[in-house]
Amino acid sequence: MVAGALGPADEDGSESSAEGGNVAPANSNLAAHGPQSDSGSDYDFSTQSEGDEAPTRHGEPTAAADSLPGPGVVNTDDYEDAFQGMPLHDAMLDLFCRAAQLGGELFGDNVADTTAISNEQISAMEEHAAAFAVDGLQTLYGHVHTSKVHRLVQHLADELRGRGNLWEGDTSDNEKLHSGCKRMFRRTNKRGPTVALQMMRCDEAQSAILRGVHDTDAATSSPAPSPATVGASSDDDATPPATPAQSTAQLSFTGRGDRVNVGGLAEDPTLHQLPAVLDLNADDYVTVHNTVRIIARFEWGAPGVLQHLRAARSFIGKPWFSFVRYEGLDGAVCWGRLRLVLRAAGRDRRSCVVLQRMRRVDARPGCVLTRYGCVRLGWDFAASSDAYPALDLVDATRILRAEDVQVDWFDLSDRLGLFATPGNKANTVGERRASRYFTNPFFPWTTRSMHPGF
Repeated sequence: MVAGALGPADEDGSESSAEGGNVAPANSNLAAHGPQSDSGSDYDFSTQSEGDEAPTRHGEPTAAADSLPGPGVVNTDDYEDAFQGMPLHDAMLDLFCRAAQLGGELFGDNVADTTAISNEQISAMEEHAAAFAVDGLQTLYGHVHTSKVHRLVQHLADELRGRGNLWEGDTSDNEKLHSGCKRMFRRTNKRGPTVALQMMRCDEAQSAILRGVHDTDAATSSPAPSPATVGASSDDDATPPATPAQSTAQLSFTGRGDRVNVGGLAEDPTLHQLPAVLDLNADDYVTVHNTVRIIARFEWGAPGVLQHLRAARSFIGKPWFSFVRYEGLDGAVCWGRLRLVLRAAGRDRRSCVVLQRMRRVDARPGCVLTRYGCVRLGWDFAASSDAYPALDLVDATRILRAEDVQVDWFDLSDRLGLFATPGNKANTVGERRASRYFTNPFFPWTTRSMHPGF
């Protein structure tokens, strides 16, 4: 629904019936509009004559247009009321942040309870939907009167209060079954009224085969116990079923790793501090693995889930170094990027990681992403003369969860030009010190199941 609201508007300025009346009622914010000016534009900034209409005010209907508003939209009263003097590029970013925020609320992303919605949450979604579609979308995109925008602004809250959820309207399961029907149709002769009968016979045959395969698998996977086994077993010494791990400390970290010399690892410039961090000599050995498993701990109170974090120079053909959120020694929340996953350090068997530290940095004035909860980060250097970020040894139990970290594109393009990317920028000391990043609070680490259990 939210994605459809951002799509192109209808070619016709309004939806009308055969008699010329409005198809669906709309409120004052999304009402049908009167005739537009001959210029065909919502925003005409030339000097008005006596016969010209006055500019529209915030909250009033926007005139229909054949094209998007131009850069002059920033001079209108609607824009000033909605974005309060924000630059146009920040206003566009703010619009898509509103869409991401509303989409996360609709899908239950990153909340403690995904099976219940309170009236306060519904009211907040209703307010955010109006701010997104009326204040943002119609101000920047002009006259956008689609059925999806109408449903989002007018009927979202009533639907939630009436049903309590939105997943009852999900059609993904039925649509997934269409592929099987299409394959059955291709096997018919595609002629006459017997096509449906041929497809039904195909479905019956397929169901019978799958039922037989299932019965065979069930019989082979659970053989009948022998009399001796039955007599020897009792309820007292029966093995209890394995329970899933509730914390990282309960996870095993067995698996084949590589035993590597510390001095050999320290030859990598990014790991030159490794002997001091591990408190080992260059001729000592560590056991290195690609993956560490944790039970993620979410600050919004959702149940923990198993996450796989990686530090690999080549994983399926590409490097993979996970960003993480972890607890510092003083209990503060810290961020970093994994460089090594260790299963043993010297003679000590332990599950830990070596990561490059990151630090909080000040956001630029008026930063849109910061207002939506993004944390601006930069690399943390131990000394002014260091060429690479500082390393830290972190036990796996101190890792809170994986973190989605993205490049600060505004900073990157401002420093290196519009066509700069992380892949084509120079890998220099100055660039590493100047690089800035943002955490992504919109990433759905936890989300609502389409088949929730109560």
